[in-house]
Amino acid sequence: MNNSIGWNSTVDSELRRPLALLTFSGLLAWMLLGSVLVLAETDEPRVQLEIAVDPRLPPLTSHEWAKALTTAGVQDVRVRMARPDDAPKVQQISSDPLPVYRVLAIVNAQNELVVPGGRFSIRQIEMIRQWLNDLRQQGPPDSRPKQVAFGLNIVQLEQVRHDMSRPVAFSTKGRPRNELVENLVASLSNTSVFDPDARKRLGQDPFDEELQGLAVGTVLAYLLRYDGLAMVPQASVNGIRYQIMIGHAKLAAWPVGWPPEGSETKAVPKLLETLSVNIQSVSVKEVLQSVSERLSLPYLLDHPALARFGMELDKTTVNIPQTKTTYSQIIKRSLFQGRLKGEVRCDDAGKPFLWITTLKPIDEM
Repeated sequence: MNNSIGWNSTVDSELRRPLALLTFSGLLAWMLLGSVLVLAETDEPRVQLEIAVDPRLPPLTSHEWAKALTTAGVQDVRVRMARPDDAPKVQQISSDPLPVYRVLAIVNAQNELVVPGGRFSIRQIEMIRQWLNDLRQQGPPDSRPKQVAFGLNIVQLEQVRHDMSRPVAFSTKGRPRNELVENLVASLSNTSVFDPDARKRLGQDPFDEELQGLAVGTVLAYLLRYDGLAMVPQASVNGIRYQIMIGHAKLAAWPVGWPPEGSETKAVPKLLETLSVNIQSVSVKEVLQSVSERLSLPYLLDHPALARFGMELDKTTVNIPQTKTTYSQIIKRSLFQGRLKGEVRCDDAGKPFLWITTLKPIDEM
């Protein structure tokens, strides 16, 4: 008698079915999870780049372009010989869930890569990558609204200006500069992103000026400039953001105020009021404070320029013999004696203020 116990075929089949179903369900879940992960990582449109090379170029040209682009990390690249009817173009071949753009680029007889709105040599691979990134973020060049400033179109620029135009609602005098910057950034509607080294530059010493009531954008640009930083509005597929970075001469950053519409005296009519003065050995700072109070015209100082040339307003004196003059002339003569100059600017809400810097300029930030 065989005492061994074997699997009954019916029982075996019934036991195996749920196991198979479990295995299939797990596999399906894994596949779905993988798809979700892929979708999560692919959060911007994909670009397929096809390069048509002029047949008059040397045979190795195709290989050189393919190698250069691949080495630079450009994906989905196909290189072939150009046909007579080839022309640079961008086609959208899919839009679910994100667009897929097919780019036909031509390498012309001068060995330049020609794309809609751009022309690059093989030594400008980074610029080609930037063009491709712009395509992913903003769509084909011929479908984008016209850009007016900072790479923004007119609608985006107005959105930024509206965001920057709200008045500073709290007192700034006596508070640490880094705290003021963080509070101002938090009050903006769009996201602000600090470059890694930018936040470390923010000074923690108490700020000695009262800027409550001026527009947020102007005050933020002013405080950032104090520490050699700048703010740049940027547009992407995810909306507008403000990049805060170390400033340099060629950087197009959000300014400390804007030129007034029309003349300075139109923005501040009281500049033309006449009065009799006799100023003898009075500091530039005292003159500015007096004029500022009389005209209700705040003034902002270009601190980096003053520091660079070692200028201290409370130690530079002004002398204007007794005369009848205007506030405009008092400001100009006083600043000139201190080797300074001033101009009327308007904050992002249109409120005028006096911007004071050195006669000898420093590199703009």
